[in-house]
Amino acid sequence: MSLGTREAAERLGVSQTTLKRWVSHFPDAFPKDRLGHYMFTEKEMEWLEKIKEDVRSGLPIESVKLPGRHVEPAPVPPGESLWSGENRGSDGSPESLLLRLQQLERKVDQKADEVVTAQIYQHRLELEELRQMIRQVAAAVESMRQTAAGLDAEPVPRQAPPAPRSHEKRPARAPKRRVFWLF
Repeated sequence: MSLGTREAAERLGVSQTTLKRWVSHFPDAFPKDRLGHYMFTEKEMEWLEKIKEDVRSGLPIESVKLPGRHVEPAPVPPGESLWSGENRGSDGSPESLLLRLQQLERKVDQKADEVVTAQIYQHRLELEELRQMIRQVAAAVESMRQTAAGLDAEPVPRQAPPAPRSHEKRPARAPKRRVFWLF
């Protein structure tokens, strides 16, 4: 019997997000199905219980080891070192590997600087647009203030509408039309 993420989370008493975070640290132990969903067997549920116990006891998830799932690094054949074969730099020395690593770090730093510079430039453009909008709004408010001040200074006398004379007939109203709705 297999359980989905929601059922497994409920059984463990944790949120689905927490369960997915735990599982993501062990992609080989908890594979996804062809639709990208996790399905947990009883054995995997036991592993999840172990993870839960270890995390609750204060062990970081990176330090949790699943029972029966120790993956050891490939052993180095006798007589070879980690610096042999494809582990070496272009000329075969550890120094050239370190040099290459430093070059890559510089490139990453340079790219990060370029990204930050582009973001700052974009923010400056947005700020300038906002400043221009503020200037336009301030000008419109000032114009309305001046117009209002001008109206207050020169009051225009209101004239009352002429009263209807008693001997004049009011114009006849048109008869109301009746509207019938069919539906």
